[in-house]
Amino acid sequence: MKPHFFFQGKLSREESASAFLATLLDQHSEFRSFFYKSLKIDEPASQCLVSIEQKEVDIRLEYPAAGVIVLIENKVRPGALQVNQLVRYYQQERAANANARIISIMISPSAGSGSSEAVRLTKHKDFRPTDAVLKLSWRDLAEYCDIIKDEDPSANFLKGGFASILKIIDDAAQEKYPLTEGRIVLHTATHAALAELTKAFPGMRLGFWRGKDLFNIYSMGCDITAFIDLIFRVESAAPYAPLDVSDPQKIVATIRTQFTLSAKGRRNHPLRDEWSRLCAAGEYEIPGLGPHKLSGRWFKKEAGFSGNIAELERELAERARIVIAKANELQRLAC
Repeated sequence: MKPHFFFQGKLSREESASAFLATLLDQHSEFRSFFYKSLKIDEPASQCLVSIEQKEVDIRLEYPAAGVIVLIENKVRPGALQVNQLVRYYQQERAANANARIISIMISPSAGSGSSEAVRLTKHKDFRPTDAVLKLSWRDLAEYCDIIKDEDPSANFLKGGFASILKIIDDAAQEKYPLTEGRIVLHTATHAALAELTKAFPGMRLGFWRGKDLFNIYSMGCDITAFIDLIFRVESAAPYAPLDVSDPQKIVATIRTQFTLSAKGRRNHPLRDEWSRLCAAGEYEIPGLGPHKLSGRWFKKEAGFSGNIAELERELAERARIVIAKANELQRLAC
């Protein structure tokens, strides 16, 4: 039996890998023993209860008699790493089970990735010295394939699963603009803003795109399309790492808001006439954002930003909310 369909099609690679790992931890005692030996800790002496995707945590192991809870965060792509994710899950678990010992584990795509997240948790003010933060890579776990016996009925399933996951990791490493270090910080802020916009505009289709020196949120299916760009300086050579993003507390970037008449909007004759009048003026004032000047087909406005990741998330979300609301208002007025 081969597990390759777990990792193909539209299935989430992260969720598929989590389900695969959870299956091994739940049903393969020898692998679970290897797992804890790789972490250089003893498995708690208690029945192990395994669950997945519980309160956003990828894999949760509970040892009731031992009073231990293990939180496993799985990443197969560097771009999936999120700032303070381990901290957030740790705080949630402490609030729900204050007396339990909590072991947080990061399973990362490579030996180097994920280390900063582990350090953030160990240095956090809420972290207790009786708890633990540990890290393994998928290549560490795949070493079990070297010791599993061929006569083990799960050998083919296990080896096939690890081979599929390592291929996903290798393919992701070839990305032109990999999400590492500073790019992760900016990616996290943009996605946080996108989440806020989804709440602010229920029913509206919003997209996300990333390029060499920007992340872009855009509206879809509207008569007037709005773009919100987070623009940043990058190094001149691949992998084009962002400059001016030394850590989540020190970010320098540019936020650009822009809007234009969509192909759908051009079929709306009253709106098309109104748009022609706007273009003739060459500039459009949006309260809260300032004047947007016509450049080609787009009205654009750029604003510099300097601050921390929380401030960037708020600024992105607010500027995006204003320009999308104004675009919606313009198309309503013309109808």
